[in-house]
This record gives sequence, structure tokens and C-alpha cells, in this order.
Amino acid sequence: MYIFLSIFVIIVLTVVLTGCYSNLNTKLELKSGDIIPSSIKIFNTSGKANSIDDVRSKYKVVFYLDSANEDCMNRLDCVSKMTSLISFEAISYVIVWEDSIPLEKIKKAGIVSSYNYSLKNKASLSESKPTAFLVDENNKVIMVTGYSYISLINKIIELGDKKDLYNKAEKMIFNNVSKSGSLPRKDNGKTLLMFMSSGCRRCKEDEDIVKKNIDAMQEKINIITVRPDFDIKQNYDKYFELDPQMIYFNIFAYALGIDANNRKYPMFVIVNSKNSIEKFFTNVDEAVNYTLGL
Repeated sequence: MYIFLSIFVIIVLTVVLTGCYSNLNTKLELKSGDIIPSSIKIFNTSGKANSIDDVRSKYKVVFYLDSANEDCMNRLDCVSKMTSLISFEAISYVIVWEDSIPLEKIKKAGIVSSYNYSLKNKASLSESKPTAFLVDENNKVIMVTGYSYISLINKIIELGDKKDLYNKAEKMIFNNVSKSGSLPRKDNGKTLLMFMSSGCRRCKEDEDIVKKNIDAMQEKINIITVRPDFDIKQNYDKYFELDPQMIYFNIFAYALGIDANNRKYPMFVIVNSKNSIEKFFTNVDEAVNYTLGL
């Protein structure tokens, strides 16, 4: 009898310990349709344990990052701009770090600390990092981004359905460029935003046209070039802003009513002193001629 009792105790302990060990090393590969388990603990910056259920919102954007991963750390500017620009009452942002929360770096990037949580290496949501998930109020995954956030950005913009997001975007672009150099508004208070990309087949020829006219154009209006983060600054880009994951580009394209499948570089937008879109061009000659005629 004692032998059977001992065996029973050993079996129970084995099951319990195995369960505890598995809970400490939960490895998931979340896909669309999956539900983020509420049993997974996420720890805030104070070390308090929470679950994804504690973040109550119609939609949640969960960025999954690792502070030891260079690509993840390079996403901080993008995350900062997304959380600052594309914000709606129905959407909450959650940044889940697989390891520890890099407090100094998120502070430097301008990211709200309360958005950040750590798994403390006790669980894994995906083998791929950086990645992000769009989930509903029941924590069911609607979208998994993989490396690129562009589709996610467009989806969030559509869910918010606000055409005036570009107001905040223009202010951010202008303020960021002004920090790196004097960019006084001209008497007419207008700014030409040139959305350019080296990945655009037409852009090389268009850039040559802009380069020939840039000095005369800058006498008429403030000019800021906005480029994707995979692009490099060109020699005529006196005033320049990086556009991580094409956030600015898609915000302005949405405001202009351009369908996501039809958005192309280059795009020229003139914004007036009231931060309203005054003119929009896709043809470089039209943009240059209009600017020179101001």
C-alpha cells in the first residue's frame, strides 16, 4: 500500500512541476484567429503582474519586441510616431518586451512608459521579432504584421476613420525639422511636403528636376522632403524628415482619399499656415511650376 501511495505522490508532483515549468516557458507562435492567453503574465515598469485582459479596449495593438534585438530597437522611432499620431479612443497600444523593458531608450524615443510590459523571458509570443498584433476586445488576433508594419498602420488609420490625422503629422514633421535647423515660415505660411522614395521608378528623374529648381523654390515656400526610413538623404534635401514604415505618407494619402492599393511616390502636398491641405500633386512639373508661381 505504501508503495502505491509513494508512486501516486511522485506522479502528482511530476505533473505539478511539469505544469509549473511549462507555465514559465510558454512558447507561442500567434497567428490570425488565435487568442492571446490571459494566463500569460506581463509585468509593467513597476514590476506588477498583469494580463492582456487588464488592457480594456475595442482594439489593441500589441508590439512584440526584444531589447537585445537591433531591428527591434530600430523600431522605437516608428512605435513612438504611431502611438503619438494614430491615436483613437477605441484603440490601445501595448508594447510587450520578451525580456526587460529598456527604460532609458523608450524615454529617449518619447514613448509613454505605461504602454510597456515585460514577459521577463517567461514566455514568447512569436519567434519573429519585431512583429505586432492587432487584436479585438476578446484578445483574438485579427492581424499579424511580421517585419513590416505598413499594413497594420493602414488598418489602424481606417479603423479610426479620421481624415484630419495629417494635422498632427504636419506639425510633427515641421517641429522635428525645425529642431535640426532653422526653418522659418515664409510670409505666406505655406510648406511643401515632398514625399520621395528611391524605390519609386519615377523618382530619380523627378529628383533631378527638383534639384535644378530647389533654390528658387525655397525662396517661395518652406520645403521639407519626407523619405522612408530605408532611404538616404539626397544632397538637395536641406530640410529632411525620415518616415518610418511610411507613417506620414499613408496618413496624408488617406486624408487625400487615395486607396491603399493606389498610393505611389512621389507625392507633393502643400499645407497652409492653418495646417490644411491646399494643393496636391503627383506630377513634379506641376508641383515645381505652382511653387515658383507663388
